[in-house]
Amino acid sequence: MEENTTNQASRKRLLLSWYIDFLFFMTLWGLIAYFMKFEDKAPFWLPYVAFVVIRATTARFIGSIGYSFLGIDKNSLAVSQYIKERESWLTILLGVFFILEGTKQLVRWTQLFVPQPAFGFFPSEPVQIALHVLLGVVGILAGYWFLKLDYKGLLAGMALSLASLVSAVLSWQLWDPVIEQMLIKRREYEGRAIREGEIEMMQAMMPEGIVVIALVTLVAMAFALPNFRNHKPEI
Repeated sequence: MEENTTNQASRKRLLLSWYIDFLFFMTLWGLIAYFMKFEDKAPFWLPYVAFVVIRATTARFIGSIGYSFLGIDKNSLAVSQYIKERESWLTILLGVFFILEGTKQLVRWTQLFVPQPAFGFFPSEPVQIALHVLLGVVGILAGYWFLKLDYKGLLAGMALSLASLVSAVLSWQLWDPVIEQMLIKRREYEGRAIREGEIEMMQAMMPEGIVVIALVTLVAMAFALPNFRNHKPEI
């Protein structure tokens, strides 16, 4: 069934489509750079220039991921009226949040890998990488479904937030040495010394920060629930 697309995408929506495309492009760039071993050799500005050129060239002819996620028609730049009438700034914010977190998970294991606790234990390296990839894929799907106002977005988002909350609680006592190692490796990579009290400050924020983010996300999804009522399944 064709959806009526009569509303022109606003400049903010078009800009947001660029941002979503940028997240996916940088994820792909990071994975390619990791496997091709050129992450430290390419100029820092190269991926940004490459993104602008590729995005500006391809969006007009084949569309973009950002257009698809935000319901924008590549030819008319109109937005699905079904989405436009039911979305809110909160559903858009949550959708983009899940996409951001999902894309970060897909490349997080390639960046200064440090074993992290999950559900009260330290998984082996292959299992932890698999978890990152799984969480990344589910996060992106949750974001996509949220922007489409599909109930599956609520289910996936709640599953991710609850899993994060439970994992943080079960791993509470395991995080302090992990935070210390992560910060040491990060500062070594950046060529900077650790500031006095920096480790203690970061340890005070984790895993408390994970719990706070998970709880805030769950509350936000509860407020967004009315936007998903009378959901029309895509055909």
